[in-house]
Amino acid sequence: MALLKIKDTRTMGLALGLLMSCVFGATFVTAVRAGENHDWPGFRGPTGDGTYVGKTKLTESDHCGLKLGWLQKIGSGYSGVAVADGCAVTMFSDGTNDLVAAFDTETGKEKWRYVLAEFYKGHDGSHDGPITTPLIATGKVFALDPRGNFAAIDLKTGKEVWKTNLVEDHQCAKPHYGFGTSPIFLNGVVVLEMNSEKAAVAGFDPNTGEKLWSTGEDGCNYQSPIQYVWNGATRILATCNKSIYAIDAANGDIIWQQDHAGEGARGLMSLTPVPAGVDRFFLAYKDESSSLMQLIREEQKVSSKHVWEDRSIRNSYNVPVYLDGHVYAFSSRFLTCVDIETGKPKWKSRQPGDGFLILVDGHLVIITKEGSMHIVKATPEKYEEVASLPVFENLAWAHPSYSNGSIYVRSLDAIARVDIVPNAATSLGSDMKTAAGDTKSKFHAFLEEVNAADNKQAVVDKFIAAQKEFPIVEDSGWVHFVYKGEGQDLAVAGDLFGARQESPMTRLADTDMFYRSVQIEPDARLNYLFMRDYEEITDPRNERKTVCRMLTKDMEMSFSGDPLEMSWFSMPKWKAPAYLADTEVAHKGRIDTKELDSKILETKVAFDVYVPYGHDTNDTRYPVAYIHAGQAAMEHGKLPQSLDHLCGTSIRPTIAVFIKYMHRGPMEPYSDMLIKELIPLIDETYHTEKSPKARASVGIGFAGVTAISWALRNPDVVGNVATQSPFIFDGVKGTLNQLVEDHKAAPPVIYMEWGKYDFRNPHEAWDIGAEAAKFAGTMRKKGFKIQGGEVHDGTGWSSWVNRYDAMFNAIFPKDSTG
Repeated sequence: MALLKIKDTRTMGLALGLLMSCVFGATFVTAVRAGENHDWPGFRGPTGDGTYVGKTKLTESDHCGLKLGWLQKIGSGYSGVAVADGCAVTMFSDGTNDLVAAFDTETGKEKWRYVLAEFYKGHDGSHDGPITTPLIATGKVFALDPRGNFAAIDLKTGKEVWKTNLVEDHQCAKPHYGFGTSPIFLNGVVVLEMNSEKAAVAGFDPNTGEKLWSTGEDGCNYQSPIQYVWNGATRILATCNKSIYAIDAANGDIIWQQDHAGEGARGLMSLTPVPAGVDRFFLAYKDESSSLMQLIREEQKVSSKHVWEDRSIRNSYNVPVYLDGHVYAFSSRFLTCVDIETGKPKWKSRQPGDGFLILVDGHLVIITKEGSMHIVKATPEKYEEVASLPVFENLAWAHPSYSNGSIYVRSLDAIARVDIVPNAATSLGSDMKTAAGDTKSKFHAFLEEVNAADNKQAVVDKFIAAQKEFPIVEDSGWVHFVYKGEGQDLAVAGDLFGARQESPMTRLADTDMFYRSVQIEPDARLNYLFMRDYEEITDPRNERKTVCRMLTKDMEMSFSGDPLEMSWFSMPKWKAPAYLADTEVAHKGRIDTKELDSKILETKVAFDVYVPYGHDTNDTRYPVAYIHAGQAAMEHGKLPQSLDHLCGTSIRPTIAVFIKYMHRGPMEPYSDMLIKELIPLIDETYHTEKSPKARASVGIGFAGVTAISWALRNPDVVGNVATQSPFIFDGVKGTLNQLVEDHKAAPPVIYMEWGKYDFRNPHEAWDIGAEAAKFAGTMRKKGFKIQGGEVHDGTGWSSWVNRYDAMFNAIFPKDSTG
């Protein structure tokens, strides 16, 4: 529990502060009220709490709806919309430059655009363009781009007033995805979190750009400050990597500082506090949980404690809102209402879909990532939608803005004004019903039979009892996921839909059966599970189970969390490999466990060696496969057992070296260890063929990049590469492409495969399979011949094990000679 003396010369001590708290009723600044300025000048409104509490058409009329006022196409970016003085201002990229642009709020016509910096390309799961939302204050627009260019622009003319760079002029460090904090204005000062070694927060003169003060020995990433009332005076509340700071905007004095103990990409790195009553903050401060922090006033000191911590709100980039004792937020992909006193949910809803929200006149205004807008009553009783409207066709990833009866939103390629209109018929979203497959299929006939029956449940019971296996697979290529039993909300998730995704299932009226039908390739094999009332379960009617070690709860991508049990199925033309059959092998190889005391890496390198049967009784020379990150291939991939079946039958008998050392960082030391220490040791100990064509660099998943890089760097040492689902993220893409471009020797033998349903997230701009396909295209253009290619499978060992025969047959076929 952190303690710090109160430093506040503008108050008369603790007693007056407590009195002011009682008078104001709460210690946070409420957003715009009726009769005040209705502008929305920056990220989440005037005070940063995402709330407008004045009266609107939402409560002034019995019925309301949504109507598109205007829509303008723009470029990519995450910036929200700042609205003031008849201008709607946002930021985007046109593919050449990152821009700030103002649009007329009445007509949508572009007034001006300002070139802020060179185009910032998205990477490692992010889309192109700026991240932050601009600020409108003192007749100027303040905008920050991902590289740290921070500019003031005249709101009327679009002309530059001043410009500075956080990296070059203020010694700030650029976060991985670029600068992502949005500025706020208070007491004549523009306040920005800036991530320098000496200070985390700074105040700038709006007219000159001069840095007036800087404070806070802390770091920051994508957090943004808000306004907050403490002892009757409005302060800046800034959340950084370690602490929350209450700061006097006039001079940068820290009023108090409290550690928050946050962690995680969606928790700590994008944490914005949500005031939730007197001296309390709701903090979505960890990826897997949230907390209520309580400030404690003690004489001239302030301390804090976490009242509760709960998983009820987790894994979301949306910033929640607070109203009358309840927090409204997205928890993973589900809209959730949580009791602030207990941290427990009052309700959850799959509708309207994952997205971003603000609070307007007692209603949640939501833009979903799919591009639809929804108005939902902010009530702890239940999810109650008032109106909805499809707005965008492209992904939307920004909080809405509200000003003068209209909502301003943007997607990755458009900006729009949506008007709240009175006395309109309620426009509700669809039931998200899904296709039942071919109208001539048996399943479709069953659905028609249920629809016509008086006793629908009896028809369902008879149909389910007659099925031999689940899901129901038809020769036409349709697969029908079916759940029958208890539950109110069902969805199917897994390889078909991607990480952090699921598809709702349709309930048959007056029955306990849900279904979802999908048409896929006839040779596909995929993992899946059901989300029953927002919790993961395997298919209770499918005995085929597997474990995914790259997904955790909520379908989150993870490489260190608890493995997730899943069900799996296959289509009619998929055949299980014979070498995976649980049968005895007459001639098994052996495993030698060894350790290398590496002088190059200055550590011990453990490795296991698979020695094929017959190695010790003849003089045959064997090829060697060096398997990077080999422990996982042994334990989870069961590769030694597969080699027992494959060696001598479908592939050349092979020595396999399972390197347990996890390579991270520069390639050179690891490569030197392999070439100068490990290979000589293997060649000295075993009957190996000492030539590049008899050595293979093998890596799966993350180790795939290591396998490719090592082989391309050392063609005189290793002449074969084999990889499955190489994780080619943006951080290594340039290096790999350059290695291909610079390659002068004869191209190695390359087996590279990827799944059509490999790890991906359609919302977050990353797709393992698509990147592997692009890299394969790059290699082909250079003259490399690629064996393997796209397979109709997913990611993980349950997928990869099915093609060991193809992989090793490509590099060491049975009929090859030494």
